[in-house]
Amino acid sequence: MARASSSTKTAKPAATAKTGKTVKAAAPRKTKAVALPAAPEPFQAGSLKRKQFATTGDAHILGDVTIATQLVVGGDLLIDGDLIAEEVFCLGKLTVTGDIQVQSLYIGQALDAGGHVDVEFLLKTGCQPEWMANLLAAEDSDDSAEHLLEKLVHPAILARHSHADVIGGFGDIQCLGYLTCGDLDCQGSVQLDEDLEAGEVLFIGGHLAASAVHVRGDCNVQGELFSESDLDVTGSLYAAELQAQGNIRAGSIGTQGDVIAWGYIRAENELSSLFGEIHAGRWIGTRGNLYAAKYIKAGEAVVAEKGMTCGSDYGIFAGSILPRSKWEKQGFISASSKPKLVLSGAWVESKKLRQLDTAEKKRAPELDWEIARQARHDMLQQAD
Repeated sequence: MARASSSTKTAKPAATAKTGKTVKAAAPRKTKAVALPAAPEPFQAGSLKRKQFATTGDAHILGDVTIATQLVVGGDLLIDGDLIAEEVFCLGKLTVTGDIQVQSLYIGQALDAGGHVDVEFLLKTGCQPEWMANLLAAEDSDDSAEHLLEKLVHPAILARHSHADVIGGFGDIQCLGYLTCGDLDCQGSVQLDEDLEAGEVLFIGGHLAASAVHVRGDCNVQGELFSESDLDVTGSLYAAELQAQGNIRAGSIGTQGDVIAWGYIRAENELSSLFGEIHAGRWIGTRGNLYAAKYIKAGEAVVAEKGMTCGSDYGIFAGSILPRSKWEKQGFISASSKPKLVLSGAWVESKKLRQLDTAEKKRAPELDWEIARQARHDMLQQAD
């Protein structure tokens, strides 16, 4: 039986082919860890009212904050009150228990607001420190972006940002009130207790949920878009899925998944669902083409002035909430040519979207289930 010690002998260094001499393996180099300076103590104050304010670390303000021009925070900013400023740069997470009223708001991580958020121009989350430094350098031509980055955030805070796990989600926006802004660029999800009013939604990397959504330009949402009432977009609307407990109105609508509305679905141009169905509790209308990979369903009429197509193994339902005697007047299907796979509803030629709009205006308002939500929206508009 072989001795156990023989297997534990160290192997001799191998000899080289040319010299026959043994060569010892080079010892691994020992690298010294570079110690970062300690992070500065968080700035604390009972309230803050200045022309300008900047800190490279965290800040905690126990009252209201009013800054006449620029507020720059390299770390996290917690405000137990309201925030009023011209420009706000926060590389960490911004938490405000009250209302926010600013011209421009740039956030590195997440935004958590206990009240309303009113941004006149751009609201952007998920900003990189270098991006913020370049933006500040563009405003201050006397200083370089590299130098401004050193003045913007402490090295220890910067290292923390690069390895931090954000509990609220990177780039997320959570607001217990309404959100109004000129343009919205959010790398995470947006969760609002009240309405979203925006000039344009440039990008939302996650989901969007609000009491109502009103966008004057285009709206681009990578995840699901959910509205507790109406969803109104003047330009093009893109989302993974759409769901509204009211009406959906847009210049054009394109989704990966389902488009669902308790009321009607209206598009000036194209209306399509690449992999899902289009389902309206009332009617569906578009001046362009209507396409769904699965079913097209409407409680009343379906009108597509250019063409209408559903999935080959599915079908088109119209008038599903009406008796068959009313299909020709209210539960009809109309397009440039009669579509295949019509499962319910009456085929009627030459109907236009404007005819649906006219009929909508004649609806008895006292019977409209949307009145309560519309009145709430009008009150918010008057308050602004």
